[in-house]
Amino acid sequence: MINVILCDASQKDIQFSKELLYSCPSIHVAATTCGNTQLLQLLQKQISSDIIVLDINLPFTNGLAFIKDITRFYPSYKVLVHSHIDDMEIITSAITHGAVGFLYRKDIVPAFLEEAITRVHTNGYYTDMLVHKEIYDSAKQQKPKLPAKGIFSITKKEEAVFKLLPTGKTYKEMGQILALKTRTIEWHVDNLFSKLGVTTRAGAIEIDSFKIADASFIS
Repeated sequence: MINVILCDASQKDIQFSKELLYSCPSIHVAATTCGNTQLLQLLQKQISSDIIVLDINLPFTNGLAFIKDITRFYPSYKVLVHSHIDDMEIITSAITHGAVGFLYRKDIVPAFLEEAITRVHTNGYYTDMLVHKEIYDSAKQQKPKLPAKGIFSITKKEEAVFKLLPTGKTYKEMGQILALKTRTIEWHVDNLFSKLGVTTRAGAIEIDSFKIADASFIS
């Protein structure tokens, strides 16, 4: 039996994933949680589980740093990212920071989720047509880059999103400008808020003393 923890920003998505796994006799949902704090509490209790099926888009959480912390402090748990995010830069960064695979949530069917969990449990990683073995191996060889303590470091795409915050445009409009899905924009904004220590767009706009990780602007 493979024990899994489902961690997702949406209770609705958690319920959907649970229903998908009901038909998988070899997989047991040991616990569910909607946030990083609750997940850490479960891990501290050493809950019996093999795999964490994680939504990288948790609110007020730097998803990449969170994955790194899980794999560093709780190495017995493997992290499989299951998300609406379709940005390859984010996907490969998640793997670089410790995730053992990525499963795109769109049009997901039970067989895909079961296969991903089973392969992580059996082989230690999961690859598919989106993230094939060459991409996975390349990402694993990269050195994780996280903000230095006390310094806010943002990626090129976060910079692009940040520059649009003062315009008053909606996330959907930002996505149209940057050729990104609305959910991806939300992920970038949540990461910005977490890095800047704010909870609103107005608060983020007021902050201008942070370090740009790469000065070049994304096209």
